[in-house]
Amino acid sequence: MSVHKLWTACRAAAAGMGILAALAAPPQLTTIEDVIYKADGSRFNGLVTLSWRSFEAADTANVASQVKTVRIVDGNLRVQLIPSTQAVPGFRYLARYNSSDGRIQYEEVWVVPPATVSLRVRDVRVLGGQGTVQPPAPLQQSDIVGLEEDLAERPVKGPGYGPGSVAWINAQGALEGIPGSGSDCVRVDGSSGPCGGGTAGPAYVDSETPAGPVDGMNATFTLGYAPDPPASLMLFRNGLLQKASLDYTLSAGTVTFLSAATPQNGDVLTASYRLSPAAGGPSFADAETPAGAMNGLNTVFTLTHVPGPAASLKIYRNGLLQRPGSDYSLSGQTLTFTPGSAPQAGDILAAFYRY
Repeated sequence: MSVHKLWTACRAAAAGMGILAALAAPPQLTTIEDVIYKADGSRFNGLVTLSWRSFEAADTANVASQVKTVRIVDGNLRVQLIPSTQAVPGFRYLARYNSSDGRIQYEEVWVVPPATVSLRVRDVRVLGGQGTVQPPAPLQQSDIVGLEEDLAERPVKGPGYGPGSVAWINAQGALEGIPGSGSDCVRVDGSSGPCGGGTAGPAYVDSETPAGPVDGMNATFTLGYAPDPPASLMLFRNGLLQKASLDYTLSAGTVTFLSAATPQNGDVLTASYRLSPAAGGPSFADAETPAGAMNGLNTVFTLTHVPGPAASLKIYRNGLLQRPGSDYSLSGQTLTFTPGSAPQAGDILAAFYRY
C-alpha cells in the first residue's frame, strides 16, 4: 500500500472513531438550582414532576419522552436537563409541583437554554405559562387509617331525628328527637311529659319501636301499651304516617297491617301515643280532618279548636308531615296552604294538636 493510501485510510478511521466518540458522549446538560418558598415564607417541601415529549438534542442525541420526579427538601431544588431551545423540534418542559401535605398543586412551563453555570427557576420559567392552582385531590375514606372503622361505630340519624330537641337512642342504635313542650320532662325510655309524680295529665310513649319481625311476611306487631285514646296513635313507616283502617288496624296494643301495607325487610317502624288521660291535663285533637273543599283550588281549611300552643300542631298530607311557613300558615283555627301545596282531590289531611 502506498504512503498516500495508508494516510487516507488512517484519516478515515480516525474520523469514524470521532463520530463514534461523539455519539457515545452524553448530551450537554443545564443545571437548574434554586430555593423554593411558600407564600408564608416557609420553605416548600414536596415533589416537582417534569415531563417532555421525544426530541433530538443539539448534538443529535435522540431523547425519548419521559417523566422525571425530583424531590424538593427544605426548599432546595436541583435538576439537570438537556437544553430545549436547541432541540429539534423545539419543545418546553412541563413542571408540576405537589407539596408533601397535598395542599399545594400547581404547574408551570420551563424553556431551558444551554448554560455552563447554574440557572435559577426564574431563568427558565415562561411568563404567562403558569398553570392555575388546583385544589388538592380528595381523600378517600380508605386513605385514612382507622376512619372507616370509626365511622361504622358512630351513631346515625333515625327517622324521628330533628334539631332543637333532646336526643334519644332508639332500639336500632339510631338517634331520635324526643317531641314535647318546653316544660315537659324527658324519661329514660325516650318519652316526655309533664314533670312531677302527679297525674295532672296523660302519659306519653314517643318513638317506640313496635315488637315483631320486619321481614315482608309478618303483619302483626305489638306496642308496649294500649294507646288511650286509640286515635292518639301516630304510626310511622320509614317516616311516613300510616292511616288507621287504610294501612293498619289497632286492637288494644296490637297493630295489624293490611296485606298491601305489610312492612318489608329493612323498613323502620316507630309509634307515638298517649296513655290513660287524667283530669287537669290538656285536651288533644287526634287525626282530625280539617274542614274545607279538597279540590286542588281551595287553600283554606278550618280546625275544630285553636291549637295551643300553635307549635303542637302537626298536619299530615297523605302521611307526609307539612312544614309550617313553607306549606301552610296558621291563624287561630284557620289553616291556609301555600298555592304550591294546595291539597288535591283525593288527598287525605290529618291534624294532631293540643288545645
